[in-house]
Amino acid sequence: MAQTDTDDKPSPFFNEDDTALLLIDHQTGLLQGVENQDTVSLRNNVLALAEVAKLYDLPVVLTTSRAEGPNGPLLPKLNEMFPEVEVIDRSLVNAWDDPAFVEAVEETGRSNLIMAGILTEVCVAFPAISAAQEGYNVQAVLDASGSLNDRAEQAAMSRMEQAGVDLTSWFTVSSEMLKDWTKDVAPEQAAHFSERTGFYELVLESFNASSAE
Repeated sequence: MAQTDTDDKPSPFFNEDDTALLLIDHQTGLLQGVENQDTVSLRNNVLALAEVAKLYDLPVVLTTSRAEGPNGPLLPKLNEMFPEVEVIDRSLVNAWDDPAFVEAVEETGRSNLIMAGILTEVCVAFPAISAAQEGYNVQAVLDASGSLNDRAEQAAMSRMEQAGVDLTSWFTVSSEMLKDWTKDVAPEQAAHFSERTGFYELVLESFNASSAE
């Protein structure tokens, strides 16, 4: 039966006013361990997801794992994009076990959490499952995360889905925030799609060419 306005069920879709973005351990050292997608593509997807937060003014939480060690510092571009966000460095493997991280999440006041990180099977799966158990609605962005191999990612995906975590991509997240092409942010969203995907650049080129005729 179709959902009506009188239904008490919450929408399964995230909105810009009830969502926070958590970027977990996107570190220069850990990036070297990703084998299921190339480094250039992964970096593009991470920055694309971060730009979604900028477009829709989502609260952002940044965390690293032993940044002074071999895991390396946070990707410099993320520091540049969010200079006002203090990066939470931790020693605990599961970010959700770190009180400072959980406190930062709670301070966003948001019940819907979008997570991405390196590596998917640890840095994303562990806190995503933990947050879901705490009652948060969680989406894990797979293409803005990276794994040691495809089998490791598949295992992590299965584990997260069983815990109630939704799996998604940065493009889906961005479209979910947009919802309506008549919104004021739509031109910026279109430009964002064009910059970060080859296909939407062609969409705009085709539109501009037909409009000029």
